[in-house]
Amino acid sequence: MILLLLLLTGWLGPVAAVAQAGSGAGTPPAVRAACASVLTVRVTDHETGQPLPGATVRLLETGEALAADAAGNCRFQACPGTCQVEVRLVGYRAETGRVQLRAGQPGRLELALRATAQELTAVQVEGQSEATTLQRSAQAVAVLDLRPYYGQAFGLTELVNRVPGVRIRQDGGLGSNANLSLNGLGGKQVRVFLDGIPLEFYGRGLGLNVLPVSLLERVEVYRGVTPVSLGADALGGALNVITRREQFSYLDASYELSAFNTHKAALNGRYVLPASGFYVAGNGFYNRADNDYQVQAEVISPVGTPEKQTVRRFHDQFSSYLGRAEIGWQDRPWADKLALTVFGAGVDKQLQHNVQMLQAYGAARYAETSAGAALSYQKTALRPGLDVRAYAGYTRVAGALTDTSRNIYNWDGRITERRRVSSGEIVGIGSLLALTSHTGVARLNATQALGAGRRLVANVLGSSFRRAGDDAIIAARQERDYARDATTLRKLVAGLAYEHDWAGGRWGSSTAVKYFGYQSDGFGKQDSGLYLETRQARQWLGANQLLRWQPAPAWVLKGSYEYAARLPDEYELFGDGVLVRANPALKAETSHNANLEVRYARPTWSAEVGGFLRAADNVIYQPPSIRDTQNQNLLKARTLGAEAAVRYAPVPALSLTLNATYQDVRSRTPLGQSGAADARYFNARMPNLPYFFGNAEVQLSRANVGGADRRLSAWYQASYVQAFYLYWATDGFAATKATIPSQLVQHLGLSYALAGERLTLSAEVHNLADAPAYDNFNVQRPGRSGHLKLRAFLRKNS
Repeated sequence: MILLLLLLTGWLGPVAAVAQAGSGAGTPPAVRAACASVLTVRVTDHETGQPLPGATVRLLETGEALAADAAGNCRFQACPGTCQVEVRLVGYRAETGRVQLRAGQPGRLELALRATAQELTAVQVEGQSEATTLQRSAQAVAVLDLRPYYGQAFGLTELVNRVPGVRIRQDGGLGSNANLSLNGLGGKQVRVFLDGIPLEFYGRGLGLNVLPVSLLERVEVYRGVTPVSLGADALGGALNVITRREQFSYLDASYELSAFNTHKAALNGRYVLPASGFYVAGNGFYNRADNDYQVQAEVISPVGTPEKQTVRRFHDQFSSYLGRAEIGWQDRPWADKLALTVFGAGVDKQLQHNVQMLQAYGAARYAETSAGAALSYQKTALRPGLDVRAYAGYTRVAGALTDTSRNIYNWDGRITERRRVSSGEIVGIGSLLALTSHTGVARLNATQALGAGRRLVANVLGSSFRRAGDDAIIAARQERDYARDATTLRKLVAGLAYEHDWAGGRWGSSTAVKYFGYQSDGFGKQDSGLYLETRQARQWLGANQLLRWQPAPAWVLKGSYEYAARLPDEYELFGDGVLVRANPALKAETSHNANLEVRYARPTWSAEVGGFLRAADNVIYQPPSIRDTQNQNLLKARTLGAEAAVRYAPVPALSLTLNATYQDVRSRTPLGQSGAADARYFNARMPNLPYFFGNAEVQLSRANVGGADRRLSAWYQASYVQAFYLYWATDGFAATKATIPSQLVQHLGLSYALAGERLTLSAEVHNLADAPAYDNFNVQRPGRSGHLKLRAFLRKNS
């Protein structure tokens, strides 16, 4: 830690100075002093006003070329007089600008690029500008551009599910638990971030399953190797969800009405004072749904026999909300951004059934509220070649489980009998568990240029979690309430990477080392019913190497390797108080991850093929259970897989996308390992994990239909998942195994935009064929549903 801070504050400056001195050797001091004026060039998209990172900016007088940073900025040292600047970016028309520099005074030039094609195409698992930026790195990454979907009714989980290698499994409709997997590793092994900050920091009110698409700009999907800049202890990769960052004043509002009494409203806006750089931004959403869709369930008949019937879910209402406000300054000499953010969020969910939908609940529910604040700062060229980003935030989350009913409910909603002893549907003795947690997060990220194509990236992310509460039912029984004993978890993740581009940018590499450490203190309920107090202090080291080669403009080859550790989080260690019991003795997972990727792109089509290998140890696994479950360390697992994607756009109005993923995840616990309960499953495919799935999509879009500045769009999308077993394939007979069946789920939609996208109305049918849909065994997802969405977008002209 001390070494990393020294690197950030002291050592990097002299290194940069030496590099600059070397590059300027032979230049007379008087000339260097005369040409010390700083010229800042900012590159944006003409239509959206958003920055275009990765754009090539060239100072024509000297021929010096730089790449625009994440904020679209780059800086030159230039001589006084007239300077001409040329900007180029794939997918945009080149632009040239001119600025007059005065001696000793900084200069500024803003250039807005126009896209070469205004037609929006299919799911861009590579946005144009983002693809250019990422091709300059060696990261195995896909970028899902969400902007084309602001007017559609698809949720974030449905869109992310279309990225090759990604599966998000849910146990119901809107607001149900979502489990993310990427290239065979899932759950908490893949971290989710919101603007680079772990998403769990915000509480359950901001999960992937409820975030409105219209509040977001894109999703970055990092496969296998997580960049140092995220500061994550992810095992198999990460998702970084980026919120919208338009630099102009606007208001964006939407409302969706869907089947099962579903309502979704979202509001997003920003007001900017360009002269001062001051801005005020706010966004929020409200979701609610009855989730009363039809399912097949065993209903107990009057004579006491189970009969398979079609019934409606009767106790699965869900609502959630978020309010978020931000004030700050942007694009100032002293800061690219300085902002204070405050937010409040809440969730209220009825609980309909147990893990495998074998028992109906009719009264249990969970509610949660969260509130927090954060301060963020970022500045490019804080000192020569040094870019800095800093973040500090605090969140309070209060959750409550209500499980006090003595009633036993049938799947048709009737009360069949009352319990005589117990008073809970989930917990045997009932529960009024209330838990309050306090979480603090701090991050410091710095990038120091070391000369042409060389840079150091350092990142430190620390977090502190404390949770305590009480259970009134336990207190009434005059038993020890272990919920009152605080559980704590503190984590520190630090990393340092050296990045290098050479041979005109055709080659690129990144070499990184990482540190992972945590301290935990808490109690966990064991299978015996006893509580075990556990304290741990552990630490690990990780490292990765990435390499990129671009032999020709159309070809990109990438390879990467990482040895990573993933620390257990608070819910894995201490449970969720509902369906997951605590296990504070969990160990961290470790994994060897390797990726290989080949991409080929032409103006009208592109293709990519990738392979991946994961060799994980101490895998944290949540085995299927009828009642509740507990995370455990499964000793070893190996994943071997491949994925492929093809995109074809013969004309701007039509695009087609196909992708498929195969992943073979097997237990590698040695047969001879003494005491290993799972040793007999050596080399058996891991249960309850899909191994083959894919997506297909067709989008049609036509401008000026019915008048100028109007657009008619239609789309078809289908997702396929091959059947897989709930339990080990080596146990039992194939004919009687519990199976999640093969499924093909199709969607169809139509939208009409008026006045240049300022007003959009869309109508969609999800699960068009009303196919039985399952992500988890016996837990049915919604059937056919209709969706209507209205979106209005207003922009203030500068």
